[in-house]
Amino acid sequence: CDAGQLPEAAREEGAPLPRRAHRAWLYQLPLRRYDHYCRWLRNAVALKNHREFVLMLACLVSVGLLGALLDAALLALRLRASLVDEPAAAPGAATTAQGTALHALAVVGHLVWSVAVLGKAGMVLQVHTGLISRNELAAEWSEKLYYVTDDGLPVEELSDDEFNRRFDAFVYDASRNDFDRGCMRNCFSFWCVPRWARGQLGEF
Repeated sequence: CDAGQLPEAAREEGAPLPRRAHRAWLYQLPLRRYDHYCRWLRNAVALKNHREFVLMLACLVSVGLLGALLDAALLALRLRASLVDEPAAAPGAATTAQGTALHALAVVGHLVWSVAVLGKAGMVLQVHTGLISRNELAAEWSEKLYYVTDDGLPVEELSDDEFNRRFDAFVYDASRNDFDRGCMRNCFSFWCVPRWARGQLGEF
């Protein structure tokens, strides 16, 4: 789907791109309010699908969390039943035990999958929640546009060696981000500003 290409009609010949717009290899036209390229979606995340991307992350976290809790409850019930019930002496007891073991193995496998989804999606959601609260795009975050060192030096002024050496000391500087208007207003802007309106350039 179109992540938010800049319409041809909105571009004047030789005019600069709108703020926060970016050229991506997937699309012929620049993308408005470009955030990042998502390998899970195999698509860019920009103006028209950024909110849906965050909702997808929230759903994945919910699925992982609920799945892990359900699997843990099933395993606890299975363990309790095996400790309370007396072993069956019927001729089919071996077959029943084998089926029980396979069921437990399937639940454990699903538990591992749920925990993996919860861990991966939860980490990505945590990052994007922080970005939304600061009205910072992932593309801007990766380039450290709004960051300074612990002694106040803008990150873009560092050499490559110094950038790598002082990476852990970078601090976000809200005064460098013109789009940061405080957490509440940033969240309202992200979720409530119309993105499909005609003439929307994504400069928010």
